[in-house]
Amino acid sequence: TTTTTTTMSGWDAMIESLSVIAVPDGDAAALSACCIADHAGNVWGQSAQFPGFNADEARALMALFADPIERASEGITIGGSRYVFLNGGDDYGVVRGKRGAQHGVVIKKTKTAFVIGIHGDNLETRQVSAHVEQFGDYLASQGM
Repeated sequence: TTTTTTTMSGWDAMIESLSVIAVPDGDAAALSACCIADHAGNVWGQSAQFPGFNADEARALMALFADPIERASEGITIGGSRYVFLNGGDDYGVVRGKRGAQHGVVIKKTKTAFVIGIHGDNLETRQVSAHVEQFGDYLASQGM
């Protein structure tokens, strides 16, 4: 399935902001990749390293958010890479996944968008989750 990748004005600055996470020691760490896309899989903005996102992956995410217990075994797929589902769902507005010991993904769902953060072992999932959720909450406050 083909989706459109469009970078709308203003999204580049948002992606830049989403890419950097403040960590407890006062420094900043970067996500491996990040993206903001609509629920149909159309990318609004993404980091250079983001592996891609498509309509099939968006549909699977919508199903996972709606019924995480039933869909957990399917995991989370972003850019063709599969992550083991850890927790989350519509009740929380976020899902989290892990791929091996070094890679994780956090996805915040808003009314119209997914905020996706992929991280390596330089960051803990809880740090990424707090950041991605806060970013998604900002978009939600803007009506998105």
